[in-house]
Amino acid sequence: MAYSGIGERTALFKAAEQLEVGPGDLRQAHRLTMETTRFQNRLEHTLSRALSSDQLNRAPHGVTSFLKILAYLTYLTSVSDMELERNVSWARQVLGWKELHPYEETIALIASRTLTIDTHQLTELERLSLETCHPQWLVERLITIFGRGFALQLLRWNLRPISNYVRVNPLKLENASNYALPSHIRSSPIEQLSGVWQLEGSTEAITRSGLWAEGKIVIQDLASITTGLIASPSAGSRVLDLCAAPGNKTSHLASMMGNKGEIYSIEISSKRLSHWCREMERTSSSIASPIRADAGRIPTSLDCDLVLVDPPCSNSGALAKNPSIKWKITPARVNEFVSRQHAILREASKHVRLDGTLVYCTCSILPEENEEVIQSLLSCNPDFKLTRQEPFLGSPGLRGLDLCQRFYPHIHNCNGYFIAKLKRVD
Repeated sequence: MAYSGIGERTALFKAAEQLEVGPGDLRQAHRLTMETTRFQNRLEHTLSRALSSDQLNRAPHGVTSFLKILAYLTYLTSVSDMELERNVSWARQVLGWKELHPYEETIALIASRTLTIDTHQLTELERLSLETCHPQWLVERLITIFGRGFALQLLRWNLRPISNYVRVNPLKLENASNYALPSHIRSSPIEQLSGVWQLEGSTEAITRSGLWAEGKIVIQDLASITTGLIASPSAGSRVLDLCAAPGNKTSHLASMMGNKGEIYSIEISSKRLSHWCREMERTSSSIASPIRADAGRIPTSLDCDLVLVDPPCSNSGALAKNPSIKWKITPARVNEFVSRQHAILREASKHVRLDGTLVYCTCSILPEENEEVIQSLLSCNPDFKLTRQEPFLGSPGLRGLDLCQRFYPHIHNCNGYFIAKLKRVD
């Protein structure tokens, strides 16, 4: 069934609830869904060798989804013929034999392992789009920004899941600085960051252990953790936290402040704000107050020691972790984000006190959402200056903004990310 207006994960959980699917099968289904989405354009091109575009467009949503999954299992994994037959049998049970009957020849053709991608009639950009499984406009854009070699390394890296990271929560753990994860949780400590670990594999061991539910451990990307450390608010500070949900950064700030001071967290989405509230409760972050409002029109006149801006963005740095995003973003959508980012950062700058700090971050790797936004602010506000970041684990910013920090999935094994730290000076 197609669930209009909701994400793949939500749709999957709805379907699992209807079909009474168990946790193990649900995890397997989620993995298949994510990986099929990761290789979507290549799989659709493969299917075009068996079905015309018109036939594929007219097929029921459940059928097209299954055909993509079958193509993924056949051409991108090493499953046996018996396993393919088992999946076809499950599809007949779930979708019904009448639904699949018109496509039995197509199913047999896909499972025959004889379909190939014909690259002879493709342009170079079309070929690279299929090879790296990204939209053509994005491939072209990244090659223009970074050069062919760097861009292709980055795009190819997005075809694999990236590492997960966790940090300790000192608000829920005594002697947090000396804490070590249980030995059965396969992980490696990040040498430069105390209390941060890279997990080997998924986050399942953490969630099963109870450490996450108890709020002792926070699952958070490495670049996002680094942002909080760069912001580095002290106890007693007044902090304005813009576009705050889902709350990982907020709880990190509260823990560094030892729950002493004030954090005002603004989020426009009531649904995301509900998630934020649950995260504050889980992590015992008691100094953070939620405000449902538009970050472009902040309903307070407070001057703050720290303003943290994490605006809506294209998420072009998070395509390895969330592959469905790459099929949703468009140049027009990026332009919408850019306009919003400029407005939010301009508004945020009004609330930074003299000698205060402004931190801007996105999980985008596009300069128009990052360096260009910062350059615009600096050109209009000479009382703001870029300042050195600590820790500096990434790569220098582009456009001469060396004091900014960038993360790239293929270099730093985390989400693509951008961080700028500015001081308000006299």
